[in-house]
Amino acid sequence: MKKRNKVQLLDIVPIFILALILLIFAVASRGATLSVYNLKLICTQVVPVIIGSLGCIFVIALGGTDISIGASAAMCVTIATLLTQNVGGWAAIPVTLIFSTAMGALIGFIVTKFNVASFMTTLAILIAARGFLNFMLQSQIISFPKGIGFVTSFGFTVILLVVMIAVVWFVFEFTKFGFYCKCIGENERTVRSIGINVKRIRWICFMISGFTAGIVGIVQICRVGGATNTLCNMLEMKVQMAIFLGGILTTGGFSAKIYKLLIGSFTIVIIENGLTICRVSNAVSEAVEGVLLVVILIITIYCSRFAVKKDLASAARADQDSLAESCVEE
Repeated sequence: MKKRNKVQLLDIVPIFILALILLIFAVASRGATLSVYNLKLICTQVVPVIIGSLGCIFVIALGGTDISIGASAAMCVTIATLLTQNVGGWAAIPVTLIFSTAMGALIGFIVTKFNVASFMTTLAILIAARGFLNFMLQSQIISFPKGIGFVTSFGFTVILLVVMIAVVWFVFEFTKFGFYCKCIGENERTVRSIGINVKRIRWICFMISGFTAGIVGIVQICRVGGATNTLCNMLEMKVQMAIFLGGILTTGGFSAKIYKLLIGSFTIVIIENGLTICRVSNAVSEAVEGVLLVVILIITIYCSRFAVKKDLASAARADQDSLAESCVEE
């Protein structure tokens, strides 16, 4: 019999949720959310979330997490801007990427060398990086690197996003490295038993996450106009929510897909944008946003459990059919 590729419920639910949210806000705002200007604004707002998610998905696929993205991005780009003030804006780009990648390598080293949970490690880095950023901003005002204002242009943003999605998609879906990342999330012990260097893969994944955090930092400091205490604030939470709203499980594995993080990124941004367009107050907006996120996550978890039960039932039926065929042959 020809094996058919089955579409799991968890794969399509996030798409329906995104469409439903878009429809609700379109009706509530009388079409304002679907205007050309607002759609362009949504595309601009979703860029840092997608870029951060593209790096973090490697860590998520392992079954880990990285909640230091925003703080690392803000600290690294601020330090790079200070060091290259007398050199030129262009120099800030490679320096930022070097620092952010080194930060990712540090996190990976701590996680792999000392077997510390990635959540606790990245939480500590988040607190330390925010504290160091606040200390630096007490003594001086730090303007964005001059000469790289083109980074905020819509055309460059689109090109950057398309290139990054294409590269990460290829690496994550069509290389051994991406396959091993998902296998580790499914069953790390089995991957170790066949001789795969799990620690090295985990280390590289955190470096990738750090590298993309640096790109986010460069984009955001140019948009804001300089370093502030709130630079890239809460970005890590948006990235985490985007990944999980897209239907990617906390355990990672083969539930991690690039298209899911894109759907999740647009979902979280459209929720925030729609509430703003509908002129909902900040207090009410946060409450509504929180309730919506909880409901969506519950639906996602339920669909995941339903899919698992369905797969187990299918496997049990397949075993019974195989046993029956063996008995008939005998």
